[in-house]
Amino acid sequence: MILSCSSQKNTQGKSYTEKELEKSILVGDFLFVGKTDNDSIPKKKVIKKDEPKFNPNINKDSLFKIVIKKVHPTKVEGLTKAFNEGNNQEREFLLMILSMNKSSKEEQINNLKANESNIKTLIKEYSVLVPDSLIVYIEFNPKDIVFNTDKSIDLRIYSNRKNKNGGIDQKFRESNLPYNSEVLLEQINTLGWNKKTLMNIKNLLDNANCNSIKNGNITTVGFARSGMGKYSYKFFKNDLSKEEQSEYNDGCLYVYYERNIVLEFGGGAIGQQCFEKE
Repeated sequence: MILSCSSQKNTQGKSYTEKELEKSILVGDFLFVGKTDNDSIPKKKVIKKDEPKFNPNINKDSLFKIVIKKVHPTKVEGLTKAFNEGNNQEREFLLMILSMNKSSKEEQINNLKANESNIKTLIKEYSVLVPDSLIVYIEFNPKDIVFNTDKSIDLRIYSNRKNKNGGIDQKFRESNLPYNSEVLLEQINTLGWNKKTLMNIKNLLDNANCNSIKNGNITTVGFARSGMGKYSYKFFKNDLSKEEQSEYNDGCLYVYYERNIVLEFGGGAIGQQCFEKE
């Protein structure tokens, strides 16, 4: 879940390099910004979304006592001081940050060991659903009580062909789309999908204990968000060569796992930026 999503004007038809595309998909371009225009939908198609905001029905002091228990002991004193001395907006901001989901490389690996077969089934089934000419990223966001947001879907559609400048053209990009929104249903219709297709993809992701997937020469499957970062798996079509193993094993963004599998971590606007140290 996010605090706010950075929007870019005229993003429909925008061109990305492959590295920019990977970064955008991995962490979602989530920034701490104010409310802005919707991502890439026409003005006449502006839709109502749940803007992340602190749930007024939650007692701040009670929640802080719960979330501070998850913090490293060396940071407890400073965060407690900041909470006690902060104004209402600062206290809410701190609580939203501390309430974000947390994961780890250990959990990422354990899930791969437990669900590798289901992840491979997900990849196989999803590749059949996406038109050959497109790259499609989809993420299912759960309902969040603290952020006061309902379940939603992030959808991004890109051309699978490089343009004359060597970039990749973006056809659609929108975050936090309500399940039954007109814009979402129109866009999935262009893919030959319907509501049943969405639920099929969600079930495949749930079976793999994952939350997102992007097709392509390298398939990226999102495992879990952690703070403003995200743990993912990259599945290559073939086993990595020695050179590729070296490239995808920098210990920060990538950790080579085995065969054709690479572990990935993408940091957000603040917080953890690399895999945790062993």
